Amino acid sequence: MRGKLVAAAAGVAAVLLTSGCGGRAAGVDGNLTNNWPAMPVAKLPVPTAPACFDVPEAGPGVSKLPDAVPCERAHNLETIHIGTFTGEDATRDAPPPGGGPAQQKAYAECAGAARDYLGGDWRDGRIDLDVVVPTSAQWEAEARWFRCDLLEINDFDSWGVTHRTATIRGGLTGDRPLALTCFQVTAKSEDIDKVQPMACGAAHNSEYTGTWEAPPGTYPADDAAREKLQLDGCRGVVARYTGVPNDDKFRYRVGQITFGFGKAAWDLGNRGARCYLWMSDKSYTKSLKGAGTGGLPINYA
Repeated sequence: MRGKLVAAAAGVAAVLLTSGCGGRAAGVDGNLTNNWPAMPVAKLPVPTAPACFDVPEAGPGVSKLPDAVPCERAHNLETIHIGTFTGEDATRDAPPPGGGPAQQKAYAECAGAARDYLGGDWRDGRIDLDVVVPTSAQWEAEARWFRCDLLEINDFDSWGVTHRTATIRGGLTGDRPLALTCFQVTAKSEDIDKVQPMACGAAHNSEYTGTWEAPPGTYPADDAAREKLQLDGCRGVVARYTGVPNDDKFRYRVGQITFGFGKAAWDLGNRGARCYLWMSDKSYTKSLKGAGTGGLPINYA
């Protein structure tokens, strides 16, 4: 840019020198820029929402999206909200770091937008919420937006993303087509091997009961401590869902599985863990919500 400006200035000076002493050339006012308006600062376009996209590799952090497609056409990502970094957050030399206050505010705004868009907490559905901030190059070009994207998950083993042919909006309202419900869980030794979504009217041994939110604090880096924290927290969620006492006999009535969202999510403000009941040696063909002690008797005293 500087090289072009110097060349332009030299060109104007040549016009002035050749105009002689008798006055200025016609149409020249004597100012170096001749009252031309300054070129506007180049800025990247701000993404729009809501909009649907068919992304070759949908997943966290898609920084550049293809052209939007109608939501009635096959797509695997839906941008539901665009927010803006403001104040001190916008004056940084680089994009706000993951887990910092600015991204925490962005996540809270995205989570709220997702609740309004879906009709419920996104964590209660076969859904992933992704908060996307500008890349370093985009930030240098004055991009100050952040993007809230939703994806439907069809496979909790490989975290596969669904190609939809309808908007995800309202997926947790009415008959709640995107809600987490019942599952068939397969274990190998002491590890969970497969988690397959099932209709609650079909034979299944597991059911989603809600998400437990850990209190604020540092992410428990120790695996055993984190597992205990989540299991202890989810026990209350499972007990309330099934209608059984949360007492020292709880573990003789029903088993549990918990899935936390990981350190990156925790640092953003999502300290949740999805809570599931799990009957390793029994199957059911109905929901166990409100089953009570009659539906979940003590198996061992």
